[in-house]
Amino acid sequence: MGHMREIRGKTMKKVLFATSALVLSAGFASAEVAVSGDGRMGMIYDGNDVQFASRARVLFTLTGESDAGLSFGAKFRVDQENYKADPYRSAARGSAGQIWISGTYGKLSMGDVVSASEAAIGDLYEVGYTDGAVAFDSEEISYLTADGNNLGQGPAVLYEYGINGFTFYASATDGSDRSWGSVTFGDNTEDEDALSNKVAYSLAAKYEVDNYNVGLGFGKHGDAKEIVLGAEGKFDQFSVKGVYAHYKDRSAVDAFAAITGKNPITNAAGANVTGDYNFKSTIGLSGAYQADALLVKAFWRQDKFTTDVVGLSNEKYNSYGIGADYDLGGGATLAGGIIDTDYLQDTVADLGIKFKF
Repeated sequence: MGHMREIRGKTMKKVLFATSALVLSAGFASAEVAVSGDGRMGMIYDGNDVQFASRARVLFTLTGESDAGLSFGAKFRVDQENYKADPYRSAARGSAGQIWISGTYGKLSMGDVVSASEAAIGDLYEVGYTDGAVAFDSEEISYLTADGNNLGQGPAVLYEYGINGFTFYASATDGSDRSWGSVTFGDNTEDEDALSNKVAYSLAAKYEVDNYNVGLGFGKHGDAKEIVLGAEGKFDQFSVKGVYAHYKDRSAVDAFAAITGKNPITNAAGANVTGDYNFKSTIGLSGAYQADALLVKAFWRQDKFTTDVVGLSNEKYNSYGIGADYDLGGGATLAGGIIDTDYLQDTVADLGIKFKF
């Protein structure tokens, strides 16, 4: 998510609060805590009703640098620290937000980080006032590891290193579902996944030259594997991106995990048979056109599911989306979009104003 910020060519951010402290005895040269935020207010159409939709969020970004020039930092949202709502998903426990350290030999991040494959390739372009959330983020490629997956193992780790236009990535979980909060509160995890004692890892590389880039990634969790290829080009006012992902031994249930109960695969009798299918592949295309303050975006995605069960046939789920953003200046953007997806078996839409503080 957030890839379209690059297309706009600028990020409309203002720091609300910043403080710097020089601590000579602590072994680092300087540190800074910056507070920023985002919000939105508008309406969504869920296929049946029009509803009001709004939110406001505050983001803390912590940065520092050692005497030797080693950079470090962390970031998390205030809403990710709601212990009462979800005690096992917070930056304090490493399952939300992220913390990092970087230097000459690359950058190492830990927490709720993306996988190596996603870091190299990313998702399709977001559309609409909710950035696709009204349709359960149909533009997001279903990567096998990290970015919200495998949280039963606690924090994931991501390493990045760039040289001469190439960037190499590696990510992994620790393969442990053991809760050890009694040892240290800040690292407590909880077993909620049948595969939570299996190491999930991903390797990827990206090559970027001028306004073009191509990425290749591999991921594995248990018996499931993925190979993902993506490419993007930006020329004049146009941007185009394509992604292809091939999966092996991955249950179709994974594809429906975020939208449980929403138009599952059924047999002739209407029974849910999603568990009898494998998630085989995803192909997606997206494009954007920028004209001064106006940005128009669109995407198409198709997921393919296969089965060996007699009486069932292979299935394809398509998702389409188109939207437009109009930059009002000062961090405010008027945005709207329409998405039709087989996962919802409906057409949804949104319209409103987004804010960056």
